[in-house]
Amino acid sequence: MAKKKKPGKERLYTIQEMAVLMQTEPRELVEWVQYRKIPYVLVDKEYVRFRLSDIASWVRKIQSRRKEKFRLE
Repeated sequence: MAKKKKPGKERLYTIQEMAVLMQTEPRELVEWVQYRKIPYVLVDKEYVRFRLSDIASWVRKIQSRRKEKFRLE
């Protein structure tokens, strides 16, 4: 029998899974976490995980900053 997802619960991705989704090296994500450049969740005060919605918001925020920075006047 397959497990059903509970409503309101979002899947958490590991460093390796998120690296594949973001097409980057896992080591780069680890560095971003260490320098708090990327949103993450700590599970059991030890395991780094990522919410896809947090990462999507973070990417949109970065993109909007770049647009403002390079806006021609």
